[in-house]
Amino acid sequence: MKVVRGNRLANQVYNGDFHLALKMQPDFPDGWLKVGGDKTTIWEWTGFPPGPRALAIRHPGGPPAGIVQTAEVAIQAGEFQRWQVRLTLQAEPPGVACYLLVYFTMVSGYPTGQLKFSIKPGATPETLSLVFATPAGTGAMRLEIGAVDAGILVIHRVEAFRLYPPRILSLDEKGRVIVRHVETIGEILKPVRVASPIPVNVQATVTADIRNLTPARDGVRVYGSSPAPLSTTAEGLARIQVAARAFQETVENVTAGPIPSASAAQDVSSLRLYSFAVFNSGTGSALVQIQVSPEGSLWAADMPEQEVPAGQLVVLAPRFFLRYTRLAYRAASPTPLTIWFQAQS
Repeated sequence: MKVVRGNRLANQVYNGDFHLALKMQPDFPDGWLKVGGDKTTIWEWTGFPPGPRALAIRHPGGPPAGIVQTAEVAIQAGEFQRWQVRLTLQAEPPGVACYLLVYFTMVSGYPTGQLKFSIKPGATPETLSLVFATPAGTGAMRLEIGAVDAGILVIHRVEAFRLYPPRILSLDEKGRVIVRHVETIGEILKPVRVASPIPVNVQATVTADIRNLTPARDGVRVYGSSPAPLSTTAEGLARIQVAARAFQETVENVTAGPIPSASAAQDVSSLRLYSFAVFNSGTGSALVQIQVSPEGSLWAADMPEQEVPAGQLVVLAPRFFLRYTRLAYRAASPTPLTIWFQAQS
């Protein structure tokens, strides 16, 4: 086991060896969700416990397909940290274009950025290592691994190690490192237990002469937390600028067919507004329906199916709130659709 400054490196990825499953989701490893792909994509959980297990993604083509960590098991991280991700993968044929996506969020779940790495696994299991730094405001991160080209991607193990700082640091509610200054290093301050309240009587006489305050002669100086000066009007009033709302978007190009399929699951727990838009670029109509889920595997209809005629754009907004949402679609014959998910937080 590798050691850094006396601290053992520990894998921070929950169920990174794919050994665990939930009773409500016995056919897929706990802590992971399917993402992307289409109706032809197959996710296959291979092996049996307690032996080695792996997750194979059979990707005939179309949109990239992979797996992503659920929000409940996100990796706890801090800003400006050094991390190493190790992936044990194999592919058929060798050199299939694959990817690793790292999503960074605040502790509250608000996104702060993402990194994407292109990888090409070989025909036999090999461990690929990637090192990166977390951006400002990071409180957690999630990993997504998948295939871009047609082929088979087998994921044997996913690991993440914090390289620097070598020990776990305390973070505040915004994911920033908490620093406490002490006067004496090594001295432990112990609280003093008081058996009963101690009565204290204070008597004092204060004599003060406070002159009348005028705006021309007196005032209050306000300092900001950065070198930028505070902006004021001609009358001396502070200018307040309301922070802009954040916007996010995902686009999927799919083909609807007789077998019902669904878009990638979206975690909407920290979003204020969100909706779907569907454009039918085919010659036949398609049926779409918003679905919601409390945990990402059990889905319920949010509304009845809605028709999307050929050559038209339809907008759908959910009626009910649950943590996850997606768009289900089907058609009598193969029909190409473009699905937008747009949100504001």
